[in-house]
Amino acid sequence: MRRHVASLVLVVLLYPSWVSTQAQLAPVAAPVATPEEFFGFRMGADRELASWSEIRKYFEAIATVSDRVELVDAGPTTDGNRLVAAVISAPENIARLDAIRTANLRLADPRGIAPAEARSIAEKNPVVVAIGASIHASEIGATQAANELLHSLATASDAETLQVLRDVVLVLLPSLNPDGHMLVVDWYRKWRGTDFEGSPLPWLYHRYVGHDINRDAFMMNMVENRSLARFFYRQWHPQVFLTMHQMGPRGPRFFVPPNYDPIDANYDPIIWRTAGLLGHAMALTLEEDGRSGVVQNALYDYYWPGYEDSAPLGHNTVCVLTEVASVRVATPIRVAANELQGSPRGLPEYRAQINFPNPWPGGEWKLRDIVDYDLSAVRGLLEGAARYRSTLLENFYRMGLRAVETGAKGGPFAFIISPDQYDPHAANKLRQLLLDGAVDMQRSLEPFRVADTVYPAGTDIILMAQPFRAYAKTLLERQVYPARRTAPGAPPERPYDVAGWTLPWQMNVKIDRYDQTFEPPPTTRLDLTAIAPAQVWGDRRADYFVIDGRGNGASIAINRLMKAGAQVSWTTRPVELQGFTYAPGAIVARATSDLRAVLDGVANELGLRVTGARGRAPEGQLALARSRVGLYKPWVENIDEGWTRWLLEQFEFSYETLTDQDIRRGGLRGRVDAIILPDQVAERLLQGHAQGTMPPEYVGGLGQEGVAALVQFVQSGGTLVALDSAADFAADALKLPVKNVVRDAKPEQFFCPGSLLRLELDPNQPLAFGMPAQTAAFFSFSGAYETDAGSTTGSVKTVGRYGSKDLLMSGWLEGEPMIAGKSAVLEAAVGEGRAVLLAFRAQHRAQAHATFRLLFNALHTSASALPPSGRTTR
Repeated sequence: MRRHVASLVLVVLLYPSWVSTQAQLAPVAAPVATPEEFFGFRMGADRELASWSEIRKYFEAIATVSDRVELVDAGPTTDGNRLVAAVISAPENIARLDAIRTANLRLADPRGIAPAEARSIAEKNPVVVAIGASIHASEIGATQAANELLHSLATASDAETLQVLRDVVLVLLPSLNPDGHMLVVDWYRKWRGTDFEGSPLPWLYHRYVGHDINRDAFMMNMVENRSLARFFYRQWHPQVFLTMHQMGPRGPRFFVPPNYDPIDANYDPIIWRTAGLLGHAMALTLEEDGRSGVVQNALYDYYWPGYEDSAPLGHNTVCVLTEVASVRVATPIRVAANELQGSPRGLPEYRAQINFPNPWPGGEWKLRDIVDYDLSAVRGLLEGAARYRSTLLENFYRMGLRAVETGAKGGPFAFIISPDQYDPHAANKLRQLLLDGAVDMQRSLEPFRVADTVYPAGTDIILMAQPFRAYAKTLLERQVYPARRTAPGAPPERPYDVAGWTLPWQMNVKIDRYDQTFEPPPTTRLDLTAIAPAQVWGDRRADYFVIDGRGNGASIAINRLMKAGAQVSWTTRPVELQGFTYAPGAIVARATSDLRAVLDGVANELGLRVTGARGRAPEGQLALARSRVGLYKPWVENIDEGWTRWLLEQFEFSYETLTDQDIRRGGLRGRVDAIILPDQVAERLLQGHAQGTMPPEYVGGLGQEGVAALVQFVQSGGTLVALDSAADFAADALKLPVKNVVRDAKPEQFFCPGSLLRLELDPNQPLAFGMPAQTAAFFSFSGAYETDAGSTTGSVKTVGRYGSKDLLMSGWLEGEPMIAGKSAVLEAAVGEGRAVLLAFRAQHRAQAHATFRLLFNALHTSASALPPSGRTTR
């Protein structure tokens, strides 16, 4: 039975791996309760978990009585909880934390500190090491270990640990995802002792993004990632950051650096050398403690900058990843020797080899094993960091200085963001994420020329002579993924995540790169960014208003106008007013007495030009109506659904969630106008969780009942919007005359993992309104369609195609001819309704701003008086 100890008691037995019987003991600062005394069970005990509220209370209790610990707030979470960090060090360091932190931030930016002063700081200051636990909330072992780690450091008396505390300031975040931790613990406790003990959640372990909370580190859409960036880059800036994860149960027991190839060559080589050094220190300690099954230089690469432990690499922080084999949350498992297997990524066979010298033989595996391995690894890291304290500090400064010197030479010298952008909303988001990532940006005070281009005042300049040059460069430049194969002629080796992400293209923001040096104009440092306000032009007694319909902000404008009760339509041809030509897809709103405030907000907040006019509105309009949107949410964890839900909220779409039961029940047309099917393969959509693996209310998928209900919905006038692999499901269910040409392609024939491909759109089609004729599509083993022009089963219209040649913009593509010129965006008439097939994730991780409008426009038009476009009844 759990219990909290009312009064903290003196600890006699300290955590054994931190005790040296030969050491000279020093007195403990104050009585401190052990985790077992406080929580009522030993950390890692079978079927026991410490909740987030209990962990917070324990951290607060330790900080209250220990002069080695100070508890600090690290920012909010999505659900309004708080990230907390225990700053742990020797009492003399805790007493001067502000001075240590200030000196640390000075080392981070070498432009304001001379080498001699930097060396002086490195000689005197402790090294700052941050540890973040369990950003993936179901990988819960590290949050449990954090309590034991805190206690051991707050109470240890051996000479070695006391020296570590003098040399290191540890910033310990016991959970990087408290919201998810609460969900996981609640679910586990609810079903503990039943057949469903240790079963996965039927929803994401975060309100929106689940596992992808660790794919958002540079985009910072989620509150937690903005909090962590601010805490790291503006407040503490650790030299070393350890993030603790879990992996599958049937391979190695533990991973430590060096990481697997490829690397991002933008980062200073010191990063990789130091990560290897500290990784080997951890591996050595694990071996000394008898922890078998430790692998290095395998499985996990740091090529992509979107992890919480890869984004800091570009800020000259040495990032260290650990992964430990999982159990069923807190329920033990047994792994037989013949079930153990290697990985094509650096461990082709499960046997002793140079990067895996001591394989685990199999057997029972418990949460306590995870805790023990995590604690051994942390001890090795802290002892290694303490031993190389001054070197880590000197190299932290050195990497920043080398970045400044390299950037001053050019190649590139600067990236320039002009204020005149097709999509002001996306451009502002890009500026904001760069500023949140501590990228130095300057705004010009007067016009200036670079080469043959004249830029106006208010242009933003990212000079690359800055300490975080690598971070800015890797986000803004084109990626050419270093393709890998295990042998000549072998299938390509799949990246761990994506291969290309170039933000200017993915977000449709025009940024000019200059390799050659130039004399910058007078500037001011940009600390805050906002969309430049536009103006409401024309007659204030107007009969109607025309609003610029370009970019994603126009969708917010449509939704706000609809909410205000305005009659809204799109122009279908160019309209000239007050000397400005509005492109097709401009928004027309009939004037009403209470519309002016909404229009002022559209101009001022969204930067969209508005013109009022008297008389008859332009001809050739397409009337819009407020759509009732349903978003399908399966009981199988679906991250794409979470991202879509978040995106709809940000762009002010109203929606309702539809579960498997809702869809199977039918009658959908009376409930919604559009249904969004997020990316999910047909088998998972149809079958969901198998019987007996989850509580009965969460098993099964759409089934044939759901398929029939969706078909009836479309035939009755509804719009079905299917994303990526769900497009194949929709095409099959509706018997559309289309074929995905890469559906059954082998990797040797076609291979495109997470890359940006050229997309060509028909600007005269409503689905493409507000978008340029060419843009970038995020393609990750996605689809490409051929249509059967002679079919009589339905009318299919291609709105967007992959380019006819030179498709690859950023990343990795093999087998281009298979998809060149093939359909990527299709609109198919079925009965009284239609299906919109988006063959790729147009809303990918809320990063692909360039293609958001394809999804948004499908929703805007789902309740509209669309022209027949040759629709036929099936």
